[in-house]
Amino acid sequence: MEKRHIQLIASAVSRVAPGYFKLATTYEPTGIVRERAFCYELYHMIRCQMSPDDPISLNGEIDKRGHIDFAEEDRKNPDFVFYVPGTHLGNTTVMEVKGTLGVAPAEIEDDILTLLTFVARYKYRGGVFLLYNHTLRELVNRLGTRLDAFRKKAAARNITVLAVKQAGQQPERALLAEL
Repeated sequence: MEKRHIQLIASAVSRVAPGYFKLATTYEPTGIVRERAFCYELYHMIRCQMSPDDPISLNGEIDKRGHIDFAEEDRKNPDFVFYVPGTHLGNTTVMEVKGTLGVAPAEIEDDILTLLTFVARYKYRGGVFLLYNHTLRELVNRLGTRLDAFRKKAAARNITVLAVKQAGQQPERALLAEL
């Protein structure tokens, strides 16, 4: 896995302002979680740190519908991909982002399965599951024994889990296989 991408993501996450962790609204001034707003800002923070001549591109939610190299059931749209356009050999890092554990565990599991699938079947060197507004411990508690099946998969050693409770902090990190 590209450790530099993990460092890049971790650094960028620590620079995302509090207003993106929870977006103030007219009906909830203390803020609500809006993953898309957070992801747009995270994308900006990552791109600001990347070299303009880096051969690796960063894109968000590349649509895999109709992609002939992906099995129909695997045509997911991960939140971010680091890759070299036009070749699977340049598939570097795939990332999913969640801002709340208040969703059904199945939604979190789907994101983790997407990462495992892209790493195991589609030549991505590694994956990142980024959780914001929560800690690693909260994620482990939320998923409980459901994590067992994920930990056992060979690709789990190539999936890094980052968790950041609040803006300005460096994220905690662990390999999925070790959670």
